[in-house]
Amino acid sequence: MNRDGRTADRANFLAMIERLSRARGEGLGDLMRVGGVDQSMIEAAFKVDVFGQPGLQRLAHALGMHAADLFVLAGIEVPNNLAPSSTPADSILDRLVRTALRLPAERREQLLGVARSVPRRDSVPSMVRKRDNFPYGPGSMIVGMLRNRNLNNLNSVKMLYRLARIGPLSAATIHAFGSGRKDISPEFLFGFATVLGFRPDELSALLDIEFVNVRKPVDAATRQMAELLWDVRDMNSDQLRNLYEEFGPVG
Repeated sequence: MNRDGRTADRANFLAMIERLSRARGEGLGDLMRVGGVDQSMIEAAFKVDVFGQPGLQRLAHALGMHAADLFVLAGIEVPNNLAPSSTPADSILDRLVRTALRLPAERREQLLGVARSVPRRDSVPSMVRKRDNFPYGPGSMIVGMLRNRNLNNLNSVKMLYRLARIGPLSAATIHAFGSGRKDISPEFLFGFATVLGFRPDELSALLDIEFVNVRKPVDAATRQMAELLWDVRDMNSDQLRNLYEEFGPVG
């Protein structure tokens, strides 16, 4: 249990999905039926039963979410086959995103196509990395989803600045959010939603924190960069450098 009383359990998870369903004008029961998920599958997931993994993955598909993110939101360890399989990138990731934002729309689409064509290295075990030891709560969920995109603290604050114009910030800011020492303000909710590719109101519903519309909706190029962060999560720095050299730099 964290300091605001939340626990990573089935009741909390179902309440979270119900809030999201209401935000979308949908019913939880209907959504679970569409996803082919029943209560026993959710229960199995919280018993760390392999039977529960397909249930969460089906539910994620029905929600239009990445399955790895749903595991994080549930407070369940992300399975190796869903976690990034490479070490976090160096500064090349920021250079690639900065360049991609400046590309013409057609060229940016080509970049996304190339990134998506690189096969996932399913046969390669995910990196054994130090896990964040944060209490379950909104901040740790945010950090967990950043990790799903293979963003370390430094690249996370770079993406907040590059995509949401928040900062520049110290990398330690991400640790402060993860530990719960720093609250997620409406500005940061918008920023994290932008980087993670969520609608701010839906991320607000999932995290059960107040949503105040503080910014204009992001443009198409920025939304595509959130997609790019997901698509390149398995690429190492050398692969990202090759992608950068193919599509940039531009004037």
